Amino acid sequence: MKILDWNPGKDTLLKGKEIEVHEIYHSHLASQELTKAKILKNSKRRMRARSLEKALRKIGKPLNGKVLELGAGDGWCSAYMLSKYYAQLSEMHTMEINSAAINQLIPKVFDVVGVNTEKSTLIHGSFNNIQLENYYDYVIVMGAIHHSSNLYRTFMEIQKALKPGGWLIAQEPYMVDDTMNSFYTKRQNKVDNFKGLTEVRNGDRSDIFFRSCEYRAAAFHAGFDYQTFGIPDLSLWYFKRALLGQNVGRPKNMTIYAQKPLTGLQLPTPTGWE
Repeated sequence: MKILDWNPGKDTLLKGKEIEVHEIYHSHLASQELTKAKILKNSKRRMRARSLEKALRKIGKPLNGKVLELGAGDGWCSAYMLSKYYAQLSEMHTMEINSAAINQLIPKVFDVVGVNTEKSTLIHGSFNNIQLENYYDYVIVMGAIHHSSNLYRTFMEIQKALKPGGWLIAQEPYMVDDTMNSFYTKRQNKVDNFKGLTEVRNGDRSDIFFRSCEYRAAAFHAGFDYQTFGIPDLSLWYFKRALLGQNVGRPKNMTIYAQKPLTGLQLPTPTGWE
């Protein structure tokens, strides 16, 4: 299994605390006992795996060729794809911004899940600086684009990395389109205890529940043909919060499936203002 260093620290849009808190968290996870069930079977990951499969059905094209996963966390989704689609993949690239994930956690997860890593490359890098162009058949992102501090730049990098006709599939939280700016100001100023390991002010890292329209505008302006479907929350917690009126102002979930046009990609787009 190869490791590439694309030096995410050089990404001027990436806030230092975003790397720092994930370095702490992923170092902690790497020190814990892991099982295949713990890695793959929690409810959020099952939801995300189902959203990936549904997007592939809507596209009508199997996962194959060269695949890049961005913001991979512990690498569970790359492990899932390697387990299920290994024969159809020519390369599986897995990117994270912190060295603990690349050097410790993701290799441990791959080992515990028992995947063949012959086609795998781990990349220490940022989704704002993807160093391969017109290369990937698919870019997969499971809950990481909302950590972008510039959606347009992130979508542009993904579009640049995809082959003509290639697909982005992403599962992301989002806010409804009429969410007020005051929601984001309040959230930026909130100090959270991140995973019970360290305190951090949201404004010092990038953890933004963008409005649905903001994802859409950034993707279209980056040249994508963009579609989505919603993911209903069927959890018991959702219904309990609904009874108490506590779901207002909370993020919803959607899956993005967006294609880089086969031909005729013209940037800037006629509607773009960047």
